Amino acid sequence: MISALCINLGKGKTELHEPERSSKIDDFVQNVASEYKPDVVFSQDAYATKHLEKITTNLSNNIEGSRFVLKKNVINENTKDHVGIFLNEKIYQIIDIENECRKALENKRLANADFFNEDKRAVLVLAKTIIGGQKFLLSSFHAKKNKINDPQREKHIIEFFSYLEGVAERVKPDHILVGSDTNHRMKLFERRTRTNKFCVKVLLYDYPENCERKIKERNVYDFFMISPGLIPTSSDPAVFNVDPAILDHHPLFMRFEYPVSHTTSNTTS
Repeated sequence: MISALCINLGKGKTELHEPERSSKIDDFVQNVASEYKPDVVFSQDAYATKHLEKITTNLSNNIEGSRFVLKKNVINENTKDHVGIFLNEKIYQIIDIENECRKALENKRLANADFFNEDKRAVLVLAKTIIGGQKFLLSSFHAKKNKINDPQREKHIIEFFSYLEGVAERVKPDHILVGSDTNHRMKLFERRTRTNKFCVKVLLYDYPENCERKIKERNVYDFFMISPGLIPTSSDPAVFNVDPAILDHHPLFMRFEYPVSHTTSNTTS
């Protein structure tokens, strides 16, 4: 089994200063780590490096026997907009795939020089279980929100899927797991792209009735995405109704089972 937390760290419209907000985020991470014990945490959006480092510490200190490390891309140095993957290296060995990622992009750009031109919006990690040797291609993805319309963002997301598949073809993972902020209405996306085949399936859901974003009629933008061999242990993710003054989006948690002897196909409809 693999368990994952997806957390967009963006502040949205809040009057809280980041030191106060980060202190409350630390409390949230400590509580979730103690109760849910995620193996991997996907993060997105603008958040200071020193506060990201505290998340690494809070995870390690509140999950017994763990040691978390952070792999990230910085999208914008000024705002510290980022995508990150916190991974428990007591469970997973991290395999360097920087060359494979670069070659996958170069190959795609032979036909289209502008292919996924904001590639820092996705960080990819290949993680191999120390016990069992299962290989996971993990990615945290933050789709562009501003100065882009819906058709352009849809193309952007499709190019991310294509890039992910290109890397998967090179590194041959057993499973693929993505934590994302798509900034997009993915139910409409699924209907419009129903004839397409992607290497992952978006796990669609609705906010519970008591969630602030549901009450304010805001769209669901944060999703897990999985390859066929991963089996969610619940129909929907656990959604944490964190005060929007602290986190603009609601964090998600989900567990996934997988047959140890099974090697996944990298394509699903």
